Amino acid sequence: MIARLRPALLPAGPRRSGGEDGFTTVEVLVAFGIAAAATVMAFQIAGTAAGAVRRIEASRVAADEAEGVVLRRLAEGPLRPGLTQGAFSDGTPWTLGITDLRPALGLGRAPPLWQIRVTRGGAAGPLYATLIPGKPE
Repeated sequence: MIARLRPALLPAGPRRSGGEDGFTTVEVLVAFGIAAAATVMAFQIAGTAAGAVRRIEASRVAADEAEGVVLRRLAEGPLRPGLTQGAFSDGTPWTLGITDLRPALGLGRAPPLWQIRVTRGGAAGPLYATLIPGKPE
């Protein structure tokens, strides 16, 4: 005769008391904590990226306006060494510096070589700089 296994002899799986299935309160709180931390990190990353985009756009606008300052000065007529000051559309002051580089380069009888630089306010680094050869004298 073949012996049959009784259900009581089979290994039983884990059982929960009360017959309820689901997550415990601690598991739910841990999941919410992880989701909250991920959300905070996402907002920080988005804020940092948005700030970088604003700074890049502001630099691009300033460089475009600085180029416009140089082009307006070139349209006014012959260049002469000196400084000119004004303000950008956002109210930031700019300084236009025009320098003849012949003395610095030791080119006494050569045509002028104009260095044109636009700086923001009193900043040392130029927003826009170019060299323009002058007409022979």
